[in-house]
Amino acid sequence: MGSQYVIFVDETLVLGSVQMAAASAGFAMGREADAATLGFEQELDLRRGVLGALAAAMTGGTAASVGAAANSAVVAMSEIAAAVAPTFAAGVQILEGVSAIVVDEATVDIASLQTVTGLTVLPNIEVRLPTPVAVQGTAPASDWHLRRIGLAPATPGGGDILIGILDTGIDAQHPEFAGKAIYFAEFNAAGQLISTAARDSGEHGTHVSSIAAGAMAGVAPDADLAVAAVLTHRDALGRMSGSLVQIVNGFNWLVTARFGQRRGVDVINASLGGGGFNPYLQQSVRTALRLGVPLIAAIGNAGRFGVGGHGSPGNYPETFGVGASDNADVVADFSDWGVGPPPTGPNYAVPELCAPGVQVHAAKPGGGFQPMSGTSMATPVVTGVAARRMSANRALVGNPAALFTDLRLRLSPCQPHPLGNLGGAGRIIA
Repeated sequence: MGSQYVIFVDETLVLGSVQMAAASAGFAMGREADAATLGFEQELDLRRGVLGALAAAMTGGTAASVGAAANSAVVAMSEIAAAVAPTFAAGVQILEGVSAIVVDEATVDIASLQTVTGLTVLPNIEVRLPTPVAVQGTAPASDWHLRRIGLAPATPGGGDILIGILDTGIDAQHPEFAGKAIYFAEFNAAGQLISTAARDSGEHGTHVSSIAAGAMAGVAPDADLAVAAVLTHRDALGRMSGSLVQIVNGFNWLVTARFGQRRGVDVINASLGGGGFNPYLQQSVRTALRLGVPLIAAIGNAGRFGVGGHGSPGNYPETFGVGASDNADVVADFSDWGVGPPPTGPNYAVPELCAPGVQVHAAKPGGGFQPMSGTSMATPVVTGVAARRMSANRALVGNPAALFTDLRLRLSPCQPHPLGNLGGAGRIIA
């Protein structure tokens, strides 16, 4: 995917510098109910400054100077101030909402940076949608996914909540989204913002957005949407894909951009990923959690090949991973499950829970509806429930831990598939 690299900076390093700078500047950090609070704005500025100071060392110094800056734990306030809006070599991007720095291989010594404690250096890998799923048999009633979780179509819910979508885009002209605020940004493989005119590069993003917040298929029809189009080309097998740089830029946009009077979204739906545990987005998820933005992600569709095929980011301990179930509350045969292998600490079961994901009817680009199957469909069901819960209880906004606890309490039994597929603690209810 080109010569770009993404350098993730450990949250403890960034946060240590930001906290010290915040204390010296005399303001409280954190996201409050009003997302436009001065503290949150300044925290983002300080995060950008800390990352900018490190980027300046990377592009203008040696690995030793980067290590000294990173391992000092606290970047000096003067350095932060100088780096809030720095001028870097071409190709350097500062993504303060996901603690990442994007660099071109020609501007830095990649091999040296890989030795610096607190930095994770990754090439610009390709990330794709979970493998599409074909399901035999007649599709159930078009609204079954709603009624199974206790809702009728068009049941009000999700008002004043902004759902972020990382996907292929959206057909904003579809009647499912009439009258809804929709923010849109399309990023190319180099992470550049290339368009704010809503479109769907495939079909997946429109379908997912409809399940989360559509007028008839949506779990939270009153929620608004911010859609980052980051899976915009097809790989050799025809699957919609995007680069890591593309995805982290979209992720950062969802966490930090100004949407009307608010800053950042309230929750992010990520119906994407690949097989196996890969920490490519783990630091970004941790940073987003610190900033009050939870990520709900698909666990993957390789369950027909047996246990352990689950993918990242759905299998991170920091993410709310979702499996798929059918209209009889049986886990789908394609839904992944198993044990999450973190780099350190105890193993943990994945997914967290399951949700309707077999032949779910939702919007298709150009008009009309179609059934699709996958954990990609189950995930926006849970995201929609999260939006409903945050709308009903504002104390859950900006508090991912409380939100996840609340969702874990809203479960109905779900039966394992006869082949062994497990669906977590149960099936979500609204």
